[in-house]
Order: sequence, then C-alpha cells, then structure tokens
Amino acid sequence: MSGTVAVYQPHYYPRLHYLARAHQADVFVIYDDVEFSRRSRHHRAHIDYYEKEWLTVPVAHTGQETLITETRVDMSVPWPARHLQTLVGKYGSQATDLEPFYRRLCVSLVDPETLRDDIDRVGELTADSDIGALLDDWVRIDTRWRDRLEEYEVPELRAEKERLDERIGERKRADPAADIDDLLADAAAIDERLETATDACRELKERRNRTLVALSKSLGHERDVDRLPLYELWNLDGVDPERWTSDVSLADVTVPLVEELLERFDVTSTVVRSSEVGLEHPGDASEYLAALTNHFDGDAYLSGAVGYENYLEEDPFDDRGLDVLVQDWTPSWEDGNVCALDVLYDADDPGRYVTEGGE
Repeated sequence: MSGTVAVYQPHYYPRLHYLARAHQADVFVIYDDVEFSRRSRHHRAHIDYYEKEWLTVPVAHTGQETLITETRVDMSVPWPARHLQTLVGKYGSQATDLEPFYRRLCVSLVDPETLRDDIDRVGELTADSDIGALLDDWVRIDTRWRDRLEEYEVPELRAEKERLDERIGERKRADPAADIDDLLADAAAIDERLETATDACRELKERRNRTLVALSKSLGHERDVDRLPLYELWNLDGVDPERWTSDVSLADVTVPLVEELLERFDVTSTVVRSSEVGLEHPGDASEYLAALTNHFDGDAYLSGAVGYENYLEEDPFDDRGLDVLVQDWTPSWEDGNVCALDVLYDADDPGRYVTEGGE
C-alpha cells in the first residue's frame, strides 16, 4: 500500500490531537516498545476536576530504559476504583461505561451476599472438583464469623455509633458553640468496645476473606455471578492485594484504552502495536520510525510538531525515499485540545472534533 504512517506512544486518556493524528494516517502504530518516562503522559491524563489536575496510573519502581510493555502497574493500591470514582464524578453516570475496563484489570471476587442467597447456583458455575469443598469452607467460616459478630454485639455497637454521630451533628448544627463533651465521651466508649469486638472477630474474618478469594479464582472471570464492588476489593482483611490482583503492565492499561477511544471517535485507520510488528529496534528513534513506515509500505511519515522540532532526523526517511509530514491540525472544540473524554461525554458527534481542523 501507499499512504501515511503515524507512530505515537500510548497515552492514558489522550488529548484530541492524538486521535486526530491517528485519523490523518492510513496506518497508526501505537509505539509501545519505547522507553517509559515518569514525566510523560504515558501514565497520566489531565483531568480538571475540583482540585485534581491529573489522573496518574501508579507504576512499580522502574529502572532506566524500561519499555512501556515492561513497566508494571502497582496494583496494591485501589487506583482503578479511585479513577473511576473521579471520572463518574466529573462526567456523570454515563462514565460508568468505563467500569468494565477497570474491572478487567482486577481479579473479580464473588459478592458474599450472592453466596449466601444463591450458593447452589454458584456451585453449578464451574467444573472445578474442589468447588464443593471451597463452598463448604466458606459457608462454615462465614457463619462462624457472623455468629461472633452477634456475640460481641458488633451490629448494635455500630448502630449506636451512627446514632451518636447524628446527635453530635444535630447539636453542632443547632448551636456551633454547644457543649458536646458528653456525646464525645459516649462515642469514645463505643469506639473502644468496637475495637475490642473487631479484634475478637478479626481472625475469622481474615480466614473467611482468604477462602472467598480462593473460591472466586476457581469460578473465573466470566461467570454469571454478582461481583464485589470495585472499591471494596482492596479492603479485605487478611488478603494481600499484591498476591491476588492481576499482573498488569502499563500497556495493558493504555493500549486498549487508546484502541477503544479510536473506535468511539470513528477513527477507521489501521491500528497496530509496534511491539507486535517484529522489527528489531536499531537503537536510533528516527531510524526505527522510518523502518516502521517502510514496513507498512507507506510513502510518508506523519510527525507531531514537537517531535519533529526536538528529535526527528530526516536522513533515515530520505534514504528510503519517504516524505516527512508534520501534523497540521487545529482543534475545533471550543475549549481547545482537551482530554478526549471531555468531548466524548459532551458532544453529540465526538468524531467530528478529530476529523475537523486538519489540512
């Protein structure tokens, strides 16, 4: 084929110009076998929401020259739940369509209420020979844990604590200078009793949660059961998130997001990942970009203005008889070159804002 090839590193929720460059190319190569940079948009998205300016995917410690495909995401912290919460807060309920993306990064755990209400159906969802024993263990431990909660009056103590909190709030609203020492003393006493009760129940709760993880893994990801809400996955006493969460690379996060956004903005260019092309990187960025363009039988490489001015050398392209073009695009969206989500969730026809503004 003859046409234009663009190559761009994967960004976390990229801006409009990113999608526009993909649209302007016949082949768009997601450049995922390039060195990761902590200061880049490789793992950060600009989000203007109250005092939050950036959404940052936390990454494990990386040494120098670690490729994006080799960069591991730190799944010991509940960043998927926090990011989803921020996005729904900014864009409204329509942004809940992003939940499946975040959930697929995590091991899905069965909601305990589902186990209690319909344990027979859960048992029919897998051919795992150990499922019966796992279900029996979970029921036995969960029952003992709930009995222990009742024994130590934990539900009653929590209800009393909520009533005290409400009374403190009511008194302060009625008179900000009111004396609440008596209520605070009662609340402190309840907190002490709750701490004692929680300590007495902790060992059973931890065993119950570990059994829940083992049971959920035996069911797999695609089973038709109610799953534990995303934000609760990191609050399981006795379960180390680093041991039960998935091993996720940064490319596992950003590349599928870029691909989905291109589809949702009606970009029809051929999209490929550089790590899957099979070309050996010569160690020189311009040489590699020219080789990629040549690999796809392109006759021109489409560069961004910043890349062209700062590092691109034209000799490797000239040697292959390839033209070098610089993206010429001005955003037609009234707020400019914003995060693609701003347009996706606010425009009737998001695609027009990446197809307009070019040459």
